[in-house]
Amino acid sequence: MTEVVAFADEYWRFYRESYQLWNIDRGDVEQIENWDDLSPAGVATRVERLASFAHRAVALAETGPNERDGGLLAAIEFSAGATAALLPYERDLSLVAGPFNFVAFIEVLVPGYSLVTRPHGQGYIDKLRAMPAFIDGWMEGLRQSAASGTVTSARGISSTISALDRLLSSEVNDDPLTSQAPPIEASAAEVAAWRTEVGDAVRDACRPALGSLRTMMHDELLPIGRSDHNAGVCYLPNGDQDYASLLWASTSTDLTPENVHQIGLHQLALLDDQYRRLGVAAVGIADPCELRERLRVDPALRYSTSGEIVTDAMASLARAEAEVTKWFERLPRSRCNAVAVAAGPLAFYTGPSLDGTRSGTFFYNTADPTSWTRYQLEVTTFHEAVPGHHLQLALAQEADLHPVVGELEVTSYSEGWGLYAERLADEMGLYSSPLQRIGMLTLDSLRAARLVVDTGIHAMGWTRQHAIDFLLAHTASAQEVAESETDRYIAQPGQATSYMIGRLEIQRMRDEAANRLGSHFSITDFHGVVLGSGMTPLRQLGRNVDSWIANQLSA
Repeated sequence: MTEVVAFADEYWRFYRESYQLWNIDRGDVEQIENWDDLSPAGVATRVERLASFAHRAVALAETGPNERDGGLLAAIEFSAGATAALLPYERDLSLVAGPFNFVAFIEVLVPGYSLVTRPHGQGYIDKLRAMPAFIDGWMEGLRQSAASGTVTSARGISSTISALDRLLSSEVNDDPLTSQAPPIEASAAEVAAWRTEVGDAVRDACRPALGSLRTMMHDELLPIGRSDHNAGVCYLPNGDQDYASLLWASTSTDLTPENVHQIGLHQLALLDDQYRRLGVAAVGIADPCELRERLRVDPALRYSTSGEIVTDAMASLARAEAEVTKWFERLPRSRCNAVAVAAGPLAFYTGPSLDGTRSGTFFYNTADPTSWTRYQLEVTTFHEAVPGHHLQLALAQEADLHPVVGELEVTSYSEGWGLYAERLADEMGLYSSPLQRIGMLTLDSLRAARLVVDTGIHAMGWTRQHAIDFLLAHTASAQEVAESETDRYIAQPGQATSYMIGRLEIQRMRDEAANRLGSHFSITDFHGVVLGSGMTPLRQLGRNVDSWIANQLSA
């Protein structure tokens, strides 16, 4: 074992032990009973440790490691720095009022473990009983931040309070936390006893703690929450410097807010030209503004039943799985499931569990079928499942990669790949009609507009309404989607910029490789290089691609 691998092992242990909300997303049953420490002391200690890891990674990189170890050190340096920048804002903003706020965790992810053994089942009960201590520490951190002027939007706080009210008004037996499947190894009698203990823990521990959280949010945070007119990070103490760090953490580049803003405007102009070319074949309209308005308001372009959504999502996934072998030399052993849910974001993906008991899963929310347009389900499936996140995450997990690069997310890489996959699906011939190709453009428009709106809100002081108006003018988003997207950007500063910046960089690398290699360029080899090193900051990914090109040229 090299010194670098030992160091990576140390960082991996620290990350797993300290970032339990991430472990919930992973379905990690080994630490099922644990929660994050979001108290002021807990967050300060983690940030200090992360800074130390980043510093040590830089020092080790100066010793001239081999290519693989160098990539590992680059990943640790970025992960530690990005996590340190994001952690306080995740605690104070996104966990309070983001699309995956704490209520969404409870409704979708916490009861989603694959429990096998009886100790797993006991760990789940212990987790529920430990929720009050977690919430107490989190509220202590929120109070400290609020006292120094850092608080999320009043609108977001109010929305989460409403979600807590709905949760707390339900019967305990209907609580999402009681829906967790029991351990596979448990007997019928043990399952019955286990369910009783789960219900008792929800009633006696979780619900009182959530009630305290609700009271604290209503009485202490809501009165001082930021208004729709000063929703950006730039209005917070040290906001300009913090946003620059958050933008770096999201894009893994040194692009300034002004750079990102202008890239977004340029991409929107290019997309208007594509709307003109595809609009007539799709719906008989060439003018981009008129076309987007038709897409926005035509009720015939929206689903009416959840059954239709399920059928179309499954068909799209099957079509992608049949074609993908021509574009990728290596495919994951784990199949991708597509599962309809009634809570959480409109669509998201979770990777396979480490023990192989849970496949990679594309979740799509069918609670309100009309929230899905008929032209965006296919492109979303390709982004979240195949050839998108499932290939990227499942392959990384199955490869001989250190878990630091196999599992620790670099948002610009992962979401950049997801957006690249949407365009790749067009090359693969996966879209079933011109209307579905227009759907690809509409999501591109949203990701380009995010570059403008996110920087507009957080660096330039835009109001919430200014951001909504911009989205309505430049995307096909419905009014309610433009509003929810804007609220997402307010709660997760910088994150939304990762998609388009990552996609443009991956496409730039592909174009450069094709130009330099000419007839020797192989798309399957290129995809193998991009996916073969795991979660990689964009700068390191560029080095990997350059090294591959050089090797090809010298062969």
